[in-house]
Amino acid sequence: MASECLRRCFAINLKANSLPHIIVMVLLTVMTPVVFGLSSLTRENAAQPLEMYLVLTGTVLMTPVFLPEQNENIRDTVRVRRMSYLSVCMMRIAYLALLTVVPYAVITAVMHLSESAVTAGMMFGGIATALFLGSIGLAAAGISGNVFIGYMASLIYYVLNFFGKDKLGVFYMFSMSSREDISKLWMLAGALILTAGTFLYLRLVKKQ
Repeated sequence: MASECLRRCFAINLKANSLPHIIVMVLLTVMTPVVFGLSSLTRENAAQPLEMYLVLTGTVLMTPVFLPEQNENIRDTVRVRRMSYLSVCMMRIAYLALLTVVPYAVITAVMHLSESAVTAGMMFGGIATALFLGSIGLAAAGISGNVFIGYMASLIYYVLNFFGKDKLGVFYMFSMSSREDISKLWMLAGALILTAGTFLYLRLVKKQ
């Protein structure tokens, strides 16, 4: 019974809430060869579409996790269901985080077949960066209760990386493109901390 409830909840959320954002993710992926050449790239150049462009899929997918419940009627409906509100949001984060892997896998495969110096490690580094950028939007949207603020926070941080390299330290997003020896595990850890912190805030402070 519980598995059936989870399956139905997943299907409803995927179709009603996440589909528009998934379509935008697909469009961003399809446009990658137009924005960047993908053939015969050096390691640093191959990192650019992964760090400077596809990271936006994290913003597109992760920021609106709390969007449906910003409508009071929908929020009240969700809260009387068998699954708790935060459990529904956790489920969304889980499948959206998995979906973030798809554009990276596709573009990495295309670059590899086009004789570019791209590696699986670079792909996973890009995914970690996308999740970190998305978690900034998720945290800002969850804490403020306004998805627009979430998008703004994520995009502002993205822009800061073009100008504030020295001030961002281990959370500088374009490290592979600029030959900086910074582990992308910092990005993954940051994404986990921001996401967990947001849920703790909603649970303990907002009592959701």
